[in-house]
Formats: sequence, C-alpha cells, structure tokens
Amino acid sequence: MNSRTTLLAGVALAILAAAPASAQYTMRIGMVTINDPQHTLAKKYAEEVGKRSGGKITVQVFPAAQLGKIPRQIENLKLGAQAGFISPPGFFSGINRAFEVLDAPGLFKNYWHAHNTLTNPEFREKYLRLAEKGGVIGVSIFNYGPTSIASLKPIRKIEDMKGLKIRVLATKMESQLASSLGMAGIPMPFSEVLPALQRKTIDGCRSSIVVMGALKFFTTTKFVTQIESGTVPSALWVSKRWLDKLPKDLQKIVQDTGRDIEAWSGKMSWGYNERAVELWKKNGAEVIRLSAADQAEVTARLAPLGDQFLGSDPTTKDMYALLKTVLARSSDKPN
Repeated sequence: MNSRTTLLAGVALAILAAAPASAQYTMRIGMVTINDPQHTLAKKYAEEVGKRSGGKITVQVFPAAQLGKIPRQIENLKLGAQAGFISPPGFFSGINRAFEVLDAPGLFKNYWHAHNTLTNPEFREKYLRLAEKGGVIGVSIFNYGPTSIASLKPIRKIEDMKGLKIRVLATKMESQLASSLGMAGIPMPFSEVLPALQRKTIDGCRSSIVVMGALKFFTTTKFVTQIESGTVPSALWVSKRWLDKLPKDLQKIVQDTGRDIEAWSGKMSWGYNERAVELWKKNGAEVIRLSAADQAEVTARLAPLGDQFLGSDPTTKDMYALLKTVLARSSDKPN
C-alpha cells in the first residue's frame, strides 16, 4: 500500500469515526394542526430525541393531518403503524372516559395554574397511562391555552351570550356549559365550524384563540372574548407496540425526553397565546375581556359541572378526584 492510499484510508476511517451513528429506528409523529404549539413541540422533541439517542432514533414530523384525520391517527397508534400523535386528550375518551376530566370548566385560575396541575407528577403519571390497555401511552403533556369564544357579534358581558348558537364538543357537559351561560350548544366537527360561521348557521365557537387565529377565524368573526371558562390540554401520545420494539435505553429516552421538555412547552405555548391576541388585533378583530365581576360569575356557574358530570361517574370519579386534589395545591405562577 503506497503512502497516498494509506493517507486516503486514514481519512476515510477518520470520517467514519466522526460521523454520527446511523438511525436504527424511525419515529413518525403526526398532528392535525400546523405552525402552532403542537407542531413546535414535535420539532423540539425530534431535536432532543435525536441528540439523546445519538442518532439512533430519527423523528419525522407530519403536521396538517398528513397521516390522516384524528380517528385514523389514533387507530394507527393502536396498531403500531404510527409511532406518535399530538392532540388534546379528550379525543381518546373512546378508550377511557377518564380523559374527559380536563374538560371540566371553571377549575383553573389561569394558564399557569392549569399547566402546573397537568405536569404535576402525581397527576400526569396516572393520566398519561389511561389508554395503556388500548395500546397508547402519553409521554408529554402541556397547556395549549385557555378557551375563548370567537363570535359574529361582540360578547362584552354575560347577558350578551343569551340566545347565541355556539359550537361545542359532542358531550353532555359541553352542552350544559353552553346552557349555563344562556347559549345553545351545537355539536359539530371543528373542520365544519368556519363554514358554519360564514353561513351564519352558528353565532360563535368556543376554542383556543391560538388555533382559531391560525385558521383565520378573524376573517369571519371580528370579535373574540377571552372568557377562559376552561383550558385546552394537549399531549404527545406514543404507540405501545412501537415503543416495545425499542431497546430499554431508547424506551427511556423516548419517555424521559417528553417529561423533561414540559417546562419548555409551557413557556412556548404561553408565548403563542400572547402573540395570538396581537394577531387577532392586527387583522381587525376586537379582543374582549369580561369584567372581573362577570368573569367571577362565569366561573361560579360552570365550576359545579365537573362534580355533576364527572365526580359521580364510576368511570371518571377517581381521576377527577385526583385532579381536584392536585390543582388545590398547584401554583398559579410560572415555574
């Protein structure tokens, strides 16, 4: 072997030694949103898992329902055809109704009270495993943000809600929530809401100001009232079939990374909520807050609904009791 060949061989070996280990596992994470806290969380998680695994796990992110609508992606998780999915927990209530406890209105003082409650180890460990028997476990949870009502007419006080037809989730508790505030709850898929508002078949929608802003609701609803009657949690769910195929050390990385970035996720999502207010204003919408007295009245009317619908139901009462215990001692300040 001549000196030139020896030199080239040495360079090749050096490059191979410096190159990262090739990925042995691919983790596909889907969501139905894009350019929002869920999408941003997925990208951060992908970066961290890649680093922590030394390149042994490559995470691919598929926003905007590229892997299918919500029911399809949940089914993919159960079958092991998809590794991860980010969504509010309520969509998994078909596997375990206890997921609905976080939909209880009037419980949280503010954004941080909700986020700190969700990420409290005593609560999160049990809550994120509610679908384990269905083949799905949660590895990360955060507060997407408080609820608001985007409407065709301004809602400046409680009386302004009377008689409005508002989109709600298809649950008895959501329908009663609307009734408690003088409105009529109209269940419908979220994808149908904006066209319904444009046709004026409904008067408003209760959801996150972030996701409604991302979908440009402000082109139709020129008013959004930050009533904060509840919160919208979101979580990263992982297929147990996929996870079980990993070596133990990589399983630990997948789960630990989700937990470790929750403080970051809270601050990230809080930033999205603050910027959403300015987005609505910039696009000609009015962002409204109720008076302190009216906000207190909203909370007083809605807080009993959790006890009514969740506290006495055998399928939800234990998790609901745990939620109330944890939130009673959770901070309402950022960590």
